[in-house]
Amino acid sequence: MARILIIDDEVNIRSSLKSALDRRGHETVTAENSQQGRDFFKAGFDIVFLDVMLPDGNGLDLLRAFIKKNRKQTIVMISGHADVDMAVEAIRDGAYDFIEKPLALDRVLVTIDNAIKKDRLVTEKDRLAALLYGAFVGESPLIVGLKADIEKSATKASRFLILGENGTGKELIARMIHGRGRYSNGPFVAVNCAALPSELVESELFGHVPGAFTGAAASRKGYFLEADGGTIFLDEISEMSPAAQAKILRVIETREISPVGSDKSITVDGIIIAASNRDLEQMVDEGKFREDLLYRLNVVQFKIPSLRERIDDVALLADHFLGRFADESGSLKKRLSKEALAFLKKYRFPGNVRELKNLMERVNIYCEGETVAAADITPLLPRFNREEIVTLKEATDNFEREYIEAAISRNSGNMTETARQLGLERSHLYKKLKKYNRG
Repeated sequence: MARILIIDDEVNIRSSLKSALDRRGHETVTAENSQQGRDFFKAGFDIVFLDVMLPDGNGLDLLRAFIKKNRKQTIVMISGHADVDMAVEAIRDGAYDFIEKPLALDRVLVTIDNAIKKDRLVTEKDRLAALLYGAFVGESPLIVGLKADIEKSATKASRFLILGENGTGKELIARMIHGRGRYSNGPFVAVNCAALPSELVESELFGHVPGAFTGAAASRKGYFLEADGGTIFLDEISEMSPAAQAKILRVIETREISPVGSDKSITVDGIIIAASNRDLEQMVDEGKFREDLLYRLNVVQFKIPSLRERIDDVALLADHFLGRFADESGSLKKRLSKEALAFLKKYRFPGNVRELKNLMERVNIYCEGETVAAADITPLLPRFNREEIVTLKEATDNFEREYIEAAISRNSGNMTETARQLGLERSHLYKKLKKYNRG
């Protein structure tokens, strides 16, 4: 059951709705004007039914004030004088739903049920995200210093730049910044810039209105509006075209977006985090990345060390992953022998923590017994780490092929998702598969 606040100046609506909801086990409180609504709102409610026309104020203004205090608050607007534009404005400003008067009880009850289910899903999503992203595992000096810097800056800055090789955990760091920042109650939206189709970049980032282009039958919010009041994470921003970089720069400078096909600007707020595995300063020198955008993004910079630079964390990370995979599969947690651990510490891990994670997943699947020996791990590593001697190009090709095949397998053959995770255009992925006679 839910705690519900009804803000409406019509006594009949307040009394009849309260009576119907109370009979169904909800705890209902009513307010007859904007000021009462503000006072009651402080007590905290699961759902708020808010009239647009109030004797001492505009319900839409009250909606914005409530959403500003709590981005996750479920607010249902009600009105007997509604039109499409008003409904669109309310939804855009954060309303969960918009119901016209006279209120149909069945519609109200369905809305409440859906809102409760939505809150449960959000709670479960947050719980799972906390398990998956809650901690950046590591106790080496570099990681301890990185965590301290995040704690120091997350609540103060609004733009961050994360640099590091593929597989080092850039999105994990971004989620840590979000979770500790001023907008932690808002959404976290991750965008793989390398996977954005060049012809649809504006639509994907800023949204569009119906009819904006061929095939645009319905409106789209776009990533920046989805992240409004929270954090947008622009992963592999170095892969954006110069035109797209210019549009991102404008958003940073003005805090406004314009959906494709619309002549109206929408103000957005929140944290902007960009990440790249490339040297952006070198790209600026080469004319491949905008210098002014780099300056705008590079307010607080975090450089994530490779696993080779924090090799003492291998034991801790391996144990962490083995524990997670044992829990997920319902199997006994495996333990690495001293020889196996020493063997791993000598390995270069070109795929960084992501490669170690994948290796421990294979260990959990294929290795028998509780203790894992070095000999058990060797067959699970890329071919070039074994005894055979091949040319460097052959070794590189072997690793790339096996790495891609493992990614395809993890994604059950979904090429779009595989390309996204690998930071490749899908067409580029197919070319590589063709090269290895797999496509």
